[in-house]
Amino acid sequence: MASTYWTGGTNGDFYNVKNWSTGASPTTYHDVSISGTSSTETAEAVASTASSTAVPSLTIGDYGTLDITASSCQSSETSPVFSTSSFQVGQYGSIVIDTASAVQLGDINVMNGTLTIENNRSNVFMGAGERLNGTGTLNLVDSTFGSQTNGVNIANSMHITLAGNSSVYTGFLATGVSVSFDSKSSEQFFLNGTDTTVDTSFSGVSAKTQFGITANTGETPLSASYVKNTDGSYSLVVQESDNHTLTLSNVTMASGYTPGTLAITQDKSGNYLITDSSANSGSSNDGHCGGHWGHHDGNSGGQNGNSGWSGHDGHSSGCGDHGSSWGWGSGGCDYSSSLQQIISAWNNAFSSCKGWQSSSCGSSNWFGGNSYQSGGAWNCSSSWGQQSGSYGCYSSSGQSSSHTPVPVTNTTSHWGC
Repeated sequence: MASTYWTGGTNGDFYNVKNWSTGASPTTYHDVSISGTSSTETAEAVASTASSTAVPSLTIGDYGTLDITASSCQSSETSPVFSTSSFQVGQYGSIVIDTASAVQLGDINVMNGTLTIENNRSNVFMGAGERLNGTGTLNLVDSTFGSQTNGVNIANSMHITLAGNSSVYTGFLATGVSVSFDSKSSEQFFLNGTDTTVDTSFSGVSAKTQFGITANTGETPLSASYVKNTDGSYSLVVQESDNHTLTLSNVTMASGYTPGTLAITQDKSGNYLITDSSANSGSSNDGHCGGHWGHHDGNSGGQNGNSGWSGHDGHSSGCGDHGSSWGWGSGGCDYSSSLQQIISAWNNAFSSCKGWQSSSCGSSNWFGGNSYQSGGAWNCSSSWGQQSGSYGCYSSSGQSSSHTPVPVTNTTSHWGC
């Protein structure tokens, strides 16, 4: 079948025909390949423009990188900014997705290199099988991969790292060979409740780590506890309904952390969260610790916005529920994590197409309701929000934080895509 190879003779633009061996657009060829020759002679292409044409077969060879940074307010699973029907990545190759917009990665894949997803909330889609294969590494940075209804089956030979308040929804007996958490931020790892013994190696588990069980698997967790193993690691044992037991047999705690009493709660979608309740016990309303910054869900501490920065989680674009101002916080006195989530939400507000939330935003406090326009924050559903007016969305042209791509300015989605 017809193939074209990356030469990169002009610049880093994936769609520039002069960067390809055939002198034609890569979307006109079945096989598209990007490879370098050594660690010092790398190849890097940047897809910064949204394209409705899928690449049938994408190969990222050793020392090759594809950065996907395109943004569009109208993107969706069926209308992504970048798509491929199948892909394979070599051991020293990488794909970096640094956009809040939809990206479709297709049905057939072999990921022996690195897939990094940054600043994206459940907007990277696999094909019908929802499976990621290979022996490589999945990095999530301030991102969510998968969803309650579409967990991703991650091969048990792959590694997973989570940082910057990331979440991943995994499928049945498909949780990777290892999972590393960032103990400085709040991470969530969702499992299928019908699993039995999961021998995936979990490391860096801290008071901020939450293991979850998706609500649609038919199992209801009743209790959870850590049991210390003979080698110093722990097993997380979850007793579920109908006498079913889920066990994570290889859990290593972050330095300095000793697990306490575990509590089981439900999020807004009905998913079950297993949390160290003894590490999030702040409950005063006087502006100290839990009171000033609020608990994780706003139901303790700040009393839904009456104190400090509490309230519900505010979702991704920065508008707290029930009239509260800006609601995050991770419990206790963890100001740095709270600030990180607030900054993240500001970034998401400007990089997502919802602008400053819809007309259902809070009715008082920070730019809500009576302050500027009845019904919402900063003219919700008007000039700043929901794609109306001329300021529908804003997307940063900044480059990925995980590497240094060839500078390509995104001119398609700054103020109104």
